[in-house]
Amino acid sequence: MNFKFSFFFMFFIASSSFALEEMTDAGLADITGQNGVYVSGELIINENGGPLGLGDAGNSGVWGTCDEVAGATADRCGARLAVQPSENGGWIAMDDMQGGIAFEGMTIRSRVIDSASDDFGGDESEVGIDGMTVLEIGLPEKLTFDNFQYSIVTSSEGRPTDAGYQQQVRAGIDFNGSINLRGNLLVFPTGNP
Repeated sequence: MNFKFSFFFMFFIASSSFALEEMTDAGLADITGQNGVYVSGELIINENGGPLGLGDAGNSGVWGTCDEVAGATADRCGARLAVQPSENGGWIAMDDMQGGIAFEGMTIRSRVIDSASDDFGGDESEVGIDGMTVLEIGLPEKLTFDNFQYSIVTSSEGRPTDAGYQQQVRAGIDFNGSINLRGNLLVFPTGNP
């Protein structure tokens, strides 16, 4: 008990000595730094299957777990992202999405376009972007795919549980491995702030 109290007391004294202090404009002028964010992350989509299992109330046997799909007792196990390009037309979807995507080293920062150092083939002066501040998104150094798969499909309805649903698989995609990337994406502002 005495050791815990001593540790807490030392931590309290150490942390209280680093209080925030107001800085003057002259003090801020002496500070240098850089803007930007370095981001790494991982996205796992439907690792074990869809939102419904065969035993769930109201399920017609369309959705299930990936084990049930492998055992031929369910039709699909991944996520679905569907869009209807025209109001009365059919649907285009990414179906049975599952697996993981990890990225490392994506950067986000602002920068000023400078025609002396940036080479846009002369377009920077011609379209009036010289001196413009833009958002620069640095592509991740590496994208890693872990059994990431989906099917590109067309369908008559948005959901497999909708009446009259019919689907045609157009292509199946399966990624496993990594990709090294280079380059930046520049986002140019428009309008007046």
